Amino acid sequence: MTDAEVRSKEKRSATLRQVSILHSFALTVMTSSILEVDPSLSEDTVLYRTLDFFGAAAIVRNKQLMFSRADTFSDKNEGIDRLLVQLEAAKPASGCGMGWHDGYTARTHHEQIKQSHFISCWSRNPESVAMWSLYSPDYCSVRVSTTISKLRRPIEELLEKYSISRLSERNLNQRVLVSSAGYIAPVEYASLQWIAQKITRRAKAHRRIAERYSRKGKSLPLFNDVDPRYYQREQQRRFSELRTTCRLKDKSFEHEDEVRLFVRLGEEVCSTSVLEDQAYLDPNHKYHLVLKEDLKAWGFVKLGKLPLREFAPCSEDLVETVAIDPRCPPHKADFMRRWFQNYGVRIVESACFGYLPDSFEVYPEW
Repeated sequence: MTDAEVRSKEKRSATLRQVSILHSFALTVMTSSILEVDPSLSEDTVLYRTLDFFGAAAIVRNKQLMFSRADTFSDKNEGIDRLLVQLEAAKPASGCGMGWHDGYTARTHHEQIKQSHFISCWSRNPESVAMWSLYSPDYCSVRVSTTISKLRRPIEELLEKYSISRLSERNLNQRVLVSSAGYIAPVEYASLQWIAQKITRRAKAHRRIAERYSRKGKSLPLFNDVDPRYYQREQQRRFSELRTTCRLKDKSFEHEDEVRLFVRLGEEVCSTSVLEDQAYLDPNHKYHLVLKEDLKAWGFVKLGKLPLREFAPCSEDLVETVAIDPRCPPHKADFMRRWFQNYGVRIVESACFGYLPDSFEVYPEW
């Protein structure tokens, strides 16, 4: 065999090894997923996002999607659903603490919840004057569109970055951060004030009952001593809107019709059992669902230093269409239109702010 043939064979072998490594990585991403997509969404569901030109251009050119920490959002009540569900579940003298017990600790716990979630916000509403008005104050923003199938990769990439699979024995006895949950799901809207009032009234009622027992020198009945129908009624009265953290917003935001990609990070001390859990990441493993529930029980981020934003790789065709704010000055709109067209992005028109008579094709006879 000649030297040239040897070099050629080594080059082919190196190429095959690279392909094998990439293939193995792709399989790891696909088979270790803890991502959950809401059943109401299909792979072809079209989602929209209104953002400034530079933000949209960065997605197209850099092939990266930005996720922001929930505490960077203007809505102070992001993640408040977690506190509400804990308040709903709390029982007097149960000995089961929720990690907060007054106004100060409630705010501290709330900040930990928000800092533990990275979110990318989208909408199912293609035409909204409210969205243009809010997110295009200078009339120079754009509305991009994509599908659920194309949003899978960036959220999977972010889940993989913090995956429990990256831990090893050198992390033992250290506090570690892992991706503990990932969702693509619509936001639910309700009156937060009304829910808080209802839960507060119920909590006060439970305390009054506990105080009556205490005055009589008695303890609250044990679980086995209570009619099972009581717990069934209690379960039926629970608010279904509180089942997932960072998914509930006040009804005043309903115009957004939001769908979120969100990754929750958990913080715990790494132990041998944590390393053993890595084997259950495979969705085909019989304990995969158990692992997903265990990960959701991880604590919120307390000591870990997380960036305000994460950028996850996405496909070059993530952005399928772009609509430019109809109010945009023509010279700026022309520049943006040409820029996106150079990257092969299809330009569409928004029907907002239009004057309908300008589109008439027939008129009354004179």
